[in-house]
Amino acid sequence: MKVKKERKHLNKRTKGKIKKNNIFLLLIILVVVVYLAPKLFSAAKYIYSSVQEYYLSSKDFYFASDKLSSSHTEYEITNNWSGAETYIIAVNMSSKKNDMAFTAADIEYTISYTCSDNISCKLSKTSGTIVGQDNGGVNEDSFSINIDPANGTALNEGEKAWVEVTATSKSPYKQTISGKLILEVGNAEISYEIIDSANSPYLTVNITNSQSKGADVTLAYSPSVVLLDMTSRFYLNSTSNKTEKLNNYAYINSITSYVDSLTTTSVKFYKMDKTQDYSYSNENGVTPVITLSY
Repeated sequence: MKVKKERKHLNKRTKGKIKKNNIFLLLIILVVVVYLAPKLFSAAKYIYSSVQEYYLSSKDFYFASDKLSSSHTEYEITNNWSGAETYIIAVNMSSKKNDMAFTAADIEYTISYTCSDNISCKLSKTSGTIVGQDNGGVNEDSFSINIDPANGTALNEGEKAWVEVTATSKSPYKQTISGKLILEVGNAEISYEIIDSANSPYLTVNITNSQSKGADVTLAYSPSVVLLDMTSRFYLNSTSNKTEKLNNYAYINSITSYVDSLTTTSVKFYKMDKTQDYSYSNENGVTPVITLSY
């Protein structure tokens, strides 16, 4: 009898331990599931998007953009807005993968958006059609987003604003591409950046005047490295320039032109060595091939 009581007591203790272990195990599983769920959802979403794109491309259906994608692109525009004037973002749409792979039929699509509280936004259109080659099109379309400070109050230096944009095709197949376009207000002076990439024949200098008044801006450079685009408005409106001789020819190496307040001006330069990448911003710490003074 004594042995039976001891066994019964041991069985209760064992069952109690098993019950506690099971609860502890369930808690661990719950924590793991909560931690991994967002990652698993993102992975599943990515896999679904990839499979859908593969299926649609097998049908010669291509619905693409330079700023939107099926995996929700984040596109940042930094130090290129004063935060006071209207800023326009162009979004290019396409129905081709390359010159050999394209959608022959037209693609009709709709556009929707939301934006951060510190700005107001307006679309140039809420729907569009990418005309395919069957109807004499070039498989391209575009729309723009006008961005203004909310309630007419200028944003501060370093402040960010964003626009979430979604484009959904209606025919011949349904597909959704989207992106978050992020703007950061530049410093309250005159700043610039050089947009470039390796193997590009030219680079672009974006000059942003965030001051409340216009100013004469001077760009200096070596014509042995880059050559100014003589058709640019910056050159046509220039007030003075300097030259230097290379191979007995005079080339501009310094040019001064007026830049209005609260504007961004773009100037194109052709590269002597297109394999180089001369990208520059205040943050990347490289020595610019084109310097700015004012």
